[in-house]
Amino acid sequence: MENIKHKINTFAEKLTKLGEIIYKYRYHIAITIFILCIIFEISGSSIGCWKDFLGQQELNDGVILGESRTIRSDEWSVLTPMTFSQAFDGFKYFSNLIRGGNTDVFIVYGLPVLNPAQIFRPFQIGFLFLGLAKGLSFFWCGRFIALFMVTFELGMILTNRKKLLSFVMATLITLAPIIQWWFAVNGIVEIFVFGELAVILLHKYMNTQNIKKRCLYLLCMIICAGGYILVIYPAWQIPMFYVFLALAISVIITNRKKCKINKKDIISILIALLIFICCMGYIFATSMDTIKSVMNTVYPGSRAETGGHAISKYFQYPSNIFFPYNQEGIETNVCEEATMFTLFPIGIILSIINLIKSKKKDIFLITLLIIYGFLSLWCIIGFPKIIAKLTLMSNVPSDRAILAVGFIDILILIRSISNKEIPTKKLIAIITSIILSIIISILCKKFNPNYIETKRLLKIFLINTCIFYLLFRFQAKYMKGILCCGIIPIMIISGGMVNPIRKGIDVIYNSEIIKQIQSIQKQENGKWIVEGESYHTGNYILMAGIPIINSTNTYPDMEKWHMIDTENKYEKVYNRYAHITIKIKNKDEIPEKKFKLIDPDSFEVNITPQELQKLEVKYIFTGNNLEKYSNNEYKFEKITNINQYNIYKFTGNN
Repeated sequence: MENIKHKINTFAEKLTKLGEIIYKYRYHIAITIFILCIIFEISGSSIGCWKDFLGQQELNDGVILGESRTIRSDEWSVLTPMTFSQAFDGFKYFSNLIRGGNTDVFIVYGLPVLNPAQIFRPFQIGFLFLGLAKGLSFFWCGRFIALFMVTFELGMILTNRKKLLSFVMATLITLAPIIQWWFAVNGIVEIFVFGELAVILLHKYMNTQNIKKRCLYLLCMIICAGGYILVIYPAWQIPMFYVFLALAISVIITNRKKCKINKKDIISILIALLIFICCMGYIFATSMDTIKSVMNTVYPGSRAETGGHAISKYFQYPSNIFFPYNQEGIETNVCEEATMFTLFPIGIILSIINLIKSKKKDIFLITLLIIYGFLSLWCIIGFPKIIAKLTLMSNVPSDRAILAVGFIDILILIRSISNKEIPTKKLIAIITSIILSIIISILCKKFNPNYIETKRLLKIFLINTCIFYLLFRFQAKYMKGILCCGIIPIMIISGGMVNPIRKGIDVIYNSEIIKQIQSIQKQENGKWIVEGESYHTGNYILMAGIPIINSTNTYPDMEKWHMIDTENKYEKVYNRYAHITIKIKNKDEIPEKKFKLIDPDSFEVNITPQELQKLEVKYIFTGNNLEKYSNNEYKFEKITNINQYNIYKFTGNN
């Protein structure tokens, strides 16, 4: 027995020494991994979906591990094609390709642009000088590594520099299912990176008197503030802002005695504010017309939320373990159901125990619990309209605020177990863990009746019981290491397997379709449309670097649609962010409703050859036969046939 204990202790000592080495050289290791990922063009994009979508089975999708996710169409079918198109248009602030021309691509979708404003979107910079494949790797791997490293450093502040706990926190956040399912879009990673980094910089600012370092921290805080604002997704930004505000207040209160502000500091702060205002002023002035257009759309338009009805989300985290492997039976879709792996309610319980037993007031726990109560009230019950507007929560659907609630759950859990106020006896820990696990399992089943079948329910119970027990017994010998060894595999299973690991972008640029389109466009420039096909196809063609009218319209081109809808009869249909399907018809074939709303973010429009000419269309990509529409006035000349698709050149005599 003694021999076994000795071996365990020796092994633990070796792991500790290895951990110290990794910690010491953590930035060297992170940078090395980042560079290697770029060299080998590694990313997590689901662009491999294009292989099946357009029937190009001969292409290599580049997937090394995992699978491309068709559900992430806003990444592989919208964001990535738009990003790639920028390389063919000189990375302009206003694209000549998306929507067929003159589209603001910086403020809405945050595409890479050759402009000083790009400093606020640093993860897109790789596209400007590394090429598309390596730029995509820079974007995916850079954000992943930055999120892990920044969260680790925030963990070091929260845990009073406990490395193992900080590592657990970084794992829980970086591999959180909700972050991984939404990884590439809506700026979810940027919200965490910029918000967490701003708190870290504030902490560093208050713990140094060196004016040069303080100025550097202020400069970086400007970038963080600008980057956070330019995410422009209030549904996540606003509730997450409350969390970061709580953390910032906690940092200020706990470090107020160490921080001395003199005249130089005041001047530097004022200069920093002036620089920030000037930068934001330039960006918003440049994009003011776009902002007005988006604000006046029918969709997404402005929100008027009052909250409530999201209590089920508190108990759904265990089901995330199974999401990457089977989605059958999920009520909505896997992305909407994904949450943080919060281990609720263990963080709340341990934080309350800490506050009761601790002789000192834990400012971090107090401020975080206040915001937790505020956001939970919004998610579960909701606010009156006036309070919702005053707090800006009217812009936040309750199921989006769950991101911030889950984040706080993890923060208070990590903060609580980093203290030594929770020594729990074995029997109490076992009984409490079992009771909590039974409750969570039952509620998880209740809110996911078609998804959580008996085997999954049993797995949820066993996993939660083990983790809860380890958390209650965290201060006992070996429990820290066992918890770490337990959490990491669970997070890899639930979050790490969401996105594929892929190499390169050959699945796009080895395509005969792309090559043929580029060849035609090179011979004679012209605007394109996709006819009779889904919106995905329009965005695919965009990656060939050609102007296409019905690529996804991130905001409406009202002037263009008014040419077709001369009486503005269908303005409510096309005044929106939209995926667009175009169908060509003769005048006598046009249905009663020329514009038809399919979904809140998509519509169908029927247009005549005469209207094609108004739109200055030259080429048409379609699976249909358009030669039947040729007459003395208009000619549809088939240029080529690729797979089941035809490309026509359209000319008119008028």
